[in-house]
Amino acid sequence: MRVLLTGSSGFVGRAVAAALSMRGDEVLGVSRKPSPGVIAWDAVASEMGSIDAVVNLAGETIAGRWNAKKKRAILDSRVEGTRTLVDAIARADKRPRVLVSASAVGIHGETFEEVDESSPAGHDYLARVCVAWEAEASRAPIRVVKPRLGLVLGRGGGVLKELAPLYRAGLGGPIGGGKQWWSWVHLQDVAAAILRALDEETWEGPVNLVAGTTPQREFAKALGEALHRPAVVPTPAFALRAALGDGADPILLGQRVVARRAAALGFRFGHPDLQSAIADAVARDGS
Repeated sequence: MRVLLTGSSGFVGRAVAAALSMRGDEVLGVSRKPSPGVIAWDAVASEMGSIDAVVNLAGETIAGRWNAKKKRAILDSRVEGTRTLVDAIARADKRPRVLVSASAVGIHGETFEEVDESSPAGHDYLARVCVAWEAEASRAPIRVVKPRLGLVLGRGGGVLKELAPLYRAGLGGPIGGGKQWWSWVHLQDVAAAILRALDEETWEGPVNLVAGTTPQREFAKALGEALHRPAVVPTPAFALRAALGDGADPILLGQRVVARRAAALGFRFGHPDLQSAIADAVARDGS
């Protein structure tokens, strides 16, 4: 199978590319900086007729301080990139069989009650971004799967890349009181689920990719134990907002998400326990 993969150089993209290559698929990446095996965005339309499946993971990182420019980049990179793919699919003489286009559990906004794929979208900025992102993907005239990713735990990126240095310095602990729910998933499970979504016709529409959900203070405790560091230094919400502005929202406004659709499809997470998932990700990072 020849797979077009956007975001191929990113944290999740590298894992998906490796999993595809390992089983013998050909991966054609898409980037603003083309290289061998990676094409530019303006070449997508001309290649689409030779593509069997598309995986869309591209998007500006949400980490960092948000200003108007940053928020525009977060939205545009997701919506316009997806639009480019969908338009190319629609015009292709021979269309791919499936589009797997990433989304995020942030679509639900802040939640303290359990939510699943049937729950309504939230109204904050990231929820609105996800709604627009998914709507663009849904225009594709082929089977569309929208995996909604939680906090991804793995080597070289994601939430652990941001938090681990603080913990190693003895500065880890509850953030904003630690009561917000963090829904998480191991990087290996994300890659495995995306491959299942490519292969199985029963995968369609939104699918929450979260192995578990826990209050942030419990996540902090588990990370501290994995790194053999204390996790007792609180970070007040006001301090985080002073540093990141609205960019603090993904950290302070959590979601209590359940992966009902994945369970119904028979997908079993290989890392369903938070402590072992974090320990595995930390060990892979050489820590």
